[in-house]
Parts: sequence; C-alpha cells; structure tokens
Amino acid sequence: MEDLTRLVDDSMARHGFEVAVDHRRLQWSRWFRCESSFSLLLVPSAAGIYTLGEEIVGPGEIPGGKRMLAIFQVSETEDLCVALSRHFSPRSPLRERLSSGRCFVRFAEVADAPTRQTACKALNQWLASSAETATGMTSDLASQTDLVPAPVSRQTKSTVAASDSGPPSLPAGF
Repeated sequence: MEDLTRLVDDSMARHGFEVAVDHRRLQWSRWFRCESSFSLLLVPSAAGIYTLGEEIVGPGEIPGGKRMLAIFQVSETEDLCVALSRHFSPRSPLRERLSSGRCFVRFAEVADAPTRQTACKALNQWLASSAETATGMTSDLASQTDLVPAPVSRQTKSTVAASDSGPPSLPAGF
C-alpha cells in the first residue's frame, strides 16, 4: 500500500497538483467485484467517496503479473449505498459495463462535505491528468465530480380511479 501511495504522490507532484486533504488518511475499503446490486450488501449508508475500476489485466494473464484495474470514475456522495445501487438501475449508462463482471469498486467514508468534495476533486484531477498522459488526449474529466447524474423523480397523477389501477409495480431488482 505504501508503494501505491508513493506512486500517487509522485504522479500528483509531477503534474503540479497540491492537495489540501491528505488522501493517505482516507480509510479505503478493499476492492471488491461489482457484478450486481447484491454485491453492494456491505456498503454502508454513509457519506463518502467511491471509485469504479475495470479489470484490464486479470490475474495470471501475463507471466508473473497481478490483476490490473483501470479507474474510470471517482465520485462523492451523501449515501454510498444508494449512489452505487443507482448504477444498476435500468436507465444507468454504466449498468451493462458493471454487469460484465470485470468491474470493481472501493469506497472511503468521509462525513465532512467540504473534505469529501476537495478529495474527490483532487482525485478526479489526478485521474484526468493520468488519462491525458497515457493517451495524449485532453479531457474535461477534471471539472466533473459526478459523471452519472442522479435520477430525476417524477410525480404521478393520483386521479386514476381505483378500478383502473392495477397492483403497484415492483421495485427494480425484484
């Protein structure tokens, strides 16, 4: 873990990013596979930051190699469990990607909103800078804090007669 911390510190320093929040003090969970909403049973209903990554090299695919993940999203939220579960809703643009079985997630609980937003912004800047360095293409990722918008609630009309309405629909996932 120290090597990863050193690599991130070196990368951020190389690209001129100074972070007021010490990202090493965030207590990140272990990476765990994110295949369905059932994968999220142990995710707390607390404010925090989460990271989504996709496996690009599996264990044993290269001689002596370890699993390699490519981070594709870093977001902050008031409720980790709800935010991650939304990615499995039918309208989510990430649903198919996450359901492929090659995606992993990890999170850190951060209750303080300004600290959470600062850390998320710094990590997104690092992610954008790393992607730009790797591909040579610029991106607007650094200015985005949440790539997937929260679903908009719709109000339904309650003027339908009782005989016209069928049983209430089941929530997604049932």
